[in-house]
Amino acid sequence: MTFLLRLLLLLALSCAAVSSPVSAQSSAVDMQVVERWLATNSGIGSLKIDFTQTRRMRAVKVPVSQEGTLWLDYANHRFRWQTGEPAQTIVVSLGENILIIRPSGKKYEVRKAGSSGSSPGMAALANGFPRTLPEFQQKYRVLETRSEANTRRIVTRPLGEAGRGVESLTFVVDSGHHRLLGIEMDLEDGSSVHTIFRQVETNVPVTLALFQPPVDGYTETKF
Repeated sequence: MTFLLRLLLLLALSCAAVSSPVSAQSSAVDMQVVERWLATNSGIGSLKIDFTQTRRMRAVKVPVSQEGTLWLDYANHRFRWQTGEPAQTIVVSLGENILIIRPSGKKYEVRKAGSSGSSPGMAALANGFPRTLPEFQQKYRVLETRSEANTRRIVTRPLGEAGRGVESLTFVVDSGHHRLLGIEMDLEDGSSVHTIFRQVETNVPVTLALFQPPVDGYTETKF
C-alpha cells in the first residue's frame, strides 16, 4: 500500500508482522513473490484498512504507536489516511497534492505529495498499492526478497520524488495467501515507521464526502 504516510508517514505505510520467533533467510530478488501479491489486488475497487502504526526515532527512546484507518478508492485514484479516534490527523489526496488536516487545532495545509516539506514516503502511498507488475516497476525498485517466519518481505526503494528521504520500503506479505500484512518504512534519518494491518475490507462503499473533508472555519498553515 504513491504517505502514506513524517505518512506514509503519519502518511503513506509493523514492529513485527507476526508474533512467532523470527527466522530470516535472505534471497535474491524473486519477482514471483511480487506477482503473487499483486494478483491478490485484482478486481478490487476499494479498500478499507485498519492499522496500528509504530514510529521509532533516534532522539526518542520510547516508540510512538497510534491506530488509524486507510481508505483507498482505486477507481478514482483517491485515498484518505486518518489516525486517532476522534481523528488527530487526516490526509487526503488532491490530484498531485495532499491535504493535511489537524482537527484539534482547526488547521490544514495543502502541499505537493513529493515536495521537500512532505513526509518521507507519503508520495509512495498517495496513489495506493500497485495492481500490476508494470505499474509496480514504474514506482519501485526491488532491492531484495526474503523469507522471515511465515512472511515474505519485498524490500524496495520508491523511485523519483516518492523515494525522497526513504532508505527502504518493505511490503510484508503472508507466505500462504500472499496478502499484504503491513509496510515497514526505514528513513534516511535513522527513524522508521512500521505499520501492521489489523483488518482489511475489500470493495467497501466509499463516498465523495470521505475524500473531501470540510475545512470551513479552519486556518491554512504549514506544519
